[in-house]
Amino acid sequence: MTFSQYYTRDAGIRVGEGVFISYRQFYSEEMALEGLVGFSRDGLRIMGMREYFRPFGKVRSEYLHFMYGYGIHVGIDYTNRYKVFGRTYYHDWMWSPKFGVDGTIGFDFEASEVPLMISAAMQPYFEFSTNQYFALKPFNFVVSFKYRF
Repeated sequence: MTFSQYYTRDAGIRVGEGVFISYRQFYSEEMALEGLVGFSRDGLRIMGMREYFRPFGKVRSEYLHFMYGYGIHVGIDYTNRYKVFGRTYYHDWMWSPKFGVDGTIGFDFEASEVPLMISAAMQPYFEFSTNQYFALKPFNFVVSFKYRF
């Protein structure tokens, strides 16, 4: 990533399947670690992601980057239903811990004059829980708004 000023971290908000607060630390121009915490569906989720960045296109714009990565999440839900193969089952309200594996692929766009950034990505995940056993979300579209510092 080429910046008029080199920013090593950013923080902001991510919206998609829930609302998350995000903090990302760059360890090089091509790699960063990101931590997120927020509310998703019926509960709380904490995520850790490793992300890689590449210039996008033949022009290799210094403001638009292709991003991809992977990570894990843990959380807890409070619900009275679960789905298995498209069927919904209901039971008493209960807490359910969950653990999952995440992926991400998308684009980061940096404003040229101010330290702001907008990201759009697909973030599929696979999740285990005591309530639903497993869940697969291949189409989880997210948008992030961040401040670089």
